[in-house]
Amino acid sequence: MGSSHEDSVHFIFATVLTISFLIFIIIMTIISYFIGRRRLPGIIPDDHHAITDEDAKVDAEKGLNEATLKGFPKLVYSKAANSNKVGNGGSNYSGTTALMSCSVCLVDYDESDVLRMLPDCGHVFHLKCVDSWLRLHPTCPLCRKLPGASTGNPSSFTISV
Repeated sequence: MGSSHEDSVHFIFATVLTISFLIFIIIMTIISYFIGRRRLPGIIPDDHHAITDEDAKVDAEKGLNEATLKGFPKLVYSKAANSNKVGNGGSNYSGTTALMSCSVCLVDYDESDVLRMLPDCGHVFHLKCVDSWLRLHPTCPLCRKLPGASTGNPSSFTISV
């Protein structure tokens, strides 16, 4: 009978230990959840200083502004493929493989795709791809030239910081 009593004590001990461990895990999960929610955007930080719109603009805007982007030429792919105005790092070319796909999204151009050509280097990209890139980075995605910089006219390009 001692063996049976000893087995039941071990069973009760293992059960209590397992339940205690599960309760501990549940409590830690709940605490972690509430600590994580406190750090989400929109919640007042620990120092009780609200984040202003001006603070958010400084972090979000590092590339070119909209007015500058709108000043860069737009082309339809079917016309750009036959044009000598489209360049590769400053050298003009026509019908080469560099003009077959967008280097930002890596998708081949369709005949009706609208492209944006960057001044100076002449690289072309899908309009939406390169505009998104240039809003975050002020340079060409391929050659890293600052579009419009060689014109010597500071008003030809503006970097938002």
